[in-house]
Amino acid sequence: MNEIPDTTTNNPEAAAEQRSWFGRMQGVSVIASVVLPIAAAYLVYHTGVGMPQNTINEGDLLHPAVDLSLLPMRERGAEPVQLTGEPVKWRYLIFSDRDCGSDCEKLLYTSRQVHIRLGEKADRVERMLVTSAPLPADQLQILSEQHPRLRFMVVPPEELARLQNDTGVLNRNQSEALLVDQAGFAMMAYDNHHTGNQILKDIKRLLKYSYEQ
Repeated sequence: MNEIPDTTTNNPEAAAEQRSWFGRMQGVSVIASVVLPIAAAYLVYHTGVGMPQNTINEGDLLHPAVDLSLLPMRERGAEPVQLTGEPVKWRYLIFSDRDCGSDCEKLLYTSRQVHIRLGEKADRVERMLVTSAPLPADQLQILSEQHPRLRFMVVPPEELARLQNDTGVLNRNQSEALLVDQAGFAMMAYDNHHTGNQILKDIKRLLKYSYEQ
């Protein structure tokens, strides 16, 4: 039987080119194995396309996720803040209309207990109280003492109204919290019908499967 001769053994340039080609293909395969799952997950998450109907989340899932990265906020009504300029974290934006009444205080307490129970992972999560006007000085002082890691944000009323339309969940008659991912997208909503255990279950799962920044 006639065998096909291996021309690369007598041709160093051809052998080197063949090794280079295999090396490039291996590199492409490695990159594809990393990039394609991330791209697919991004597409599903931010568009809802291919999202399973039976989900295991405890919060109310937003379809699609709402981009809050450029939401104009002022910390304590003065210093401008945008999530794009902030350290990368998971965040709870707790919305209350003009003040923080009993409904708001209850949700703040629940979210604070969740934050504490995260233990060593607590630094990867941040809480922000968002209102349409600065809180009265006495209330601000009390809440600051009760919630030392809470940040106080003011968003113009028209922006809150836009968010209410975009999310379909923000209710002016009750306080609600939006869970915002590391890129600034609101993905789930919670109110006082959700228990601390439910909120904790969601964030622990997300922290487990998201990269440390």
